[in-house]
Amino acid sequence: MSLHRHLHRYLPRLRTLGPALVALLLLPAVLTWLAQRPGLEQLDLLAYDRALPLVAQTPSSDILVVAIDETSLAALGQWPWSRATHAELLERLAGAGARSVMLDLLLMEPGDYAADDRRLARAMAELPVYLPLQANRAPQPHAGQDDFFAPLPLLKERARGVGHVELLLDADGIARSLFMRIGPPGNDEPYIGLQIAGVGPPHSSATSDGAGWRYADPLRIPFAGPQGSYRTVSYVHVLRGEVAPEFLRDKIVLVGSTTPGLGDQVVAPIAGHTEPLAGVEVHANVIDQLMHKRSIQSPGWAGIYAWIALPLWLAAWFLRRREGMDLAIVSAVAITWVLGSMASLRVLHWWLAPATPLVGLLVLYLAWSWQRQRSQLRYLQQRAGQLQALPSGAFELPSSEVQRQPPHASPSNRALDHAIARMVDLQVLADSTIQAMPVGVLLCDAQGRIVGSNDAARELLPELAPSAARQDLIALLQPLQPQSRALAQVSGTPPAWIGQIHAEYLTKHQRHVQLLVASVAPHATQAPSGYLVALADLTTERRAQRQREQWHRFLSHDLRNPQANILALIDLEALDTGADASPLAAAVRREALRTLELAETFLDVSHAWTGNYRFAPAHLGALMLDVHDQVLAYANRKQVALVLRVSEHDEEIELNADAALLARALVNLLNNAIRHSPAGKTVQLCLGVDAREVTIAVADEGEGMREDALQRLLSAPHEASVGRSSGETDEPGVRSHGLGFEFVRTVVARHGGTVDGHAAPGFGATFCITLPRER
Repeated sequence: MSLHRHLHRYLPRLRTLGPALVALLLLPAVLTWLAQRPGLEQLDLLAYDRALPLVAQTPSSDILVVAIDETSLAALGQWPWSRATHAELLERLAGAGARSVMLDLLLMEPGDYAADDRRLARAMAELPVYLPLQANRAPQPHAGQDDFFAPLPLLKERARGVGHVELLLDADGIARSLFMRIGPPGNDEPYIGLQIAGVGPPHSSATSDGAGWRYADPLRIPFAGPQGSYRTVSYVHVLRGEVAPEFLRDKIVLVGSTTPGLGDQVVAPIAGHTEPLAGVEVHANVIDQLMHKRSIQSPGWAGIYAWIALPLWLAAWFLRRREGMDLAIVSAVAITWVLGSMASLRVLHWWLAPATPLVGLLVLYLAWSWQRQRSQLRYLQQRAGQLQALPSGAFELPSSEVQRQPPHASPSNRALDHAIARMVDLQVLADSTIQAMPVGVLLCDAQGRIVGSNDAARELLPELAPSAARQDLIALLQPLQPQSRALAQVSGTPPAWIGQIHAEYLTKHQRHVQLLVASVAPHATQAPSGYLVALADLTTERRAQRQREQWHRFLSHDLRNPQANILALIDLEALDTGADASPLAAAVRREALRTLELAETFLDVSHAWTGNYRFAPAHLGALMLDVHDQVLAYANRKQVALVLRVSEHDEEIELNADAALLARALVNLLNNAIRHSPAGKTVQLCLGVDAREVTIAVADEGEGMREDALQRLLSAPHEASVGRSSGETDEPGVRSHGLGFEFVRTVVARHGGTVDGHAAPGFGATFCITLPRER
């Protein structure tokens, strides 16, 4: 179940990202293949040449180059020289104690004199001498012809070792590496420097050419420097004994030509640029490298793929999480990879070519930018279509003239321009409408700063600063007098500053202002970007309310005083005569009491309509017990049983209510139920509580009432005792229906509740009050 839920959650995202993931896997593979092809390979080699000085080796003092240079040619004559001359050079070197000698000379043909060949062979026996092999590059070698041209057998026998000295160039004609073994399979020859340095080949990778020759174990050369970086002496100076023996002792001597046009000359990467270098100097660099076991490693196919793929994946990950920083992200990753390439070469002697990853990052950036632009264009087209699809409202003005389009404007551009024009018109309409509204309107940002207001708001609050000042709303309301304990309400979770705003204020100009707050959000699920604050001028309403309250008090006072005087006169007459009041006096007394009761009820209803309710947590059990105690004496006088039904659990429940007014409403219902119940009957006061509501029921066993009369009673105020027996009220302080029931309905409504009832003639009546537990 958990796996299915996760798949259901991530499958839509995988469908969206699927093509991008495939591209991020295939692009490094394509670049890995292209890195070995002309183009990218040349870029990588160019970067390698610039970075090579970081690992340039220090020339070893054990290696000495004996150069066949212009000085020697001028002194000894035209090349080639006799074998006796070479023999005399070897004898000089042997006498000086040279460690070994490499003759970078082609000695495949017999000399002019056999005696000179024999003398050279004898001289080679005096110290270790190494001779080169020349590869046979004939397109179609004759049958039985060797793959390598070897020195004369006489000389080969006396040589300590022979090996190839092939300097193979890269595609751009630059010598950067040398293969340790070359030749046909099964007949390959080692590089001569391996024998001189006394080491074996590293055994790494191998390639083959079209002729079937195998090139194994490439070795990248960290060139020490330009021509002459290794100690060099002229051939003729050694031959004539002009070089001190101490300078030659225990040296590896490389004899070869440094004269252009005579012997091997290659172009090599030196100090960040390329320049010619004699073949013997190249061999000096390689032998020095082998002697000190220096090597520049390169990764295989898997390593190259990882090196190319990692920056692409890293950049793609950041691009998805940092909007608007595409160029900065790609540039940062590119710089990091270049520095990493240089650091790996300098510290680890690993060459990780940076050019191909940089090309991959460029391709990724272009593809990402193109996709982003495409998505934005698609989004704009979609939004423009949605704007166009909106039906025109009753108060939408005709569309303004759209800017003239170029001759070849696309339909999407025309739709976008039309949508923008429509939005501008709507903005103008909304702004002018808000400015013309008679109600003050403030537009606040999410932090409670006022960013806009209309003329009505500035009239109500002259202290308003210009909209550009972004005045704080709380600071604006601070000098005003709050007129209500209630706070301004807003849907959702309001910010803290809204919790400090009261619902009504009195300005210093004695104007009552009511505040209503509404959130402004692009979508119902998004956080509000601002809030609209409506300022309703209640000055006229509050003045009328005060006048109405004064009129109510005046009317109640004028009703009560004459009735009190009548009751006092009747009582005085009874005291004077010492006899019971006459039937007429009793009737007058009863009607006076009813008039007084009517005045008190009128005051109660007026207070229920316009009074300030004081809501506070109230225990339902204590409230029900208080109501029971208030009407118990009246029930006893009427010989009616009063039963209170409250469970132990429900009596501990708290309700946010005005306990005094709610208790008076329940007392009204109970008094009417007792009044209309014959002696010996029962009136029940019941409490029921569930998770959402509180229900209070008052049930009697009296004469009941008709259904139509009950519905009229529940829907609107009526005269006393509608639909019931018109029994006379002979008890002071006891109220009947009519204004009394209107008081009940008003109090319950102000608590957010409802009043319902069930009755039938002869079967009593039940009235139920339902109140929400949370308002």
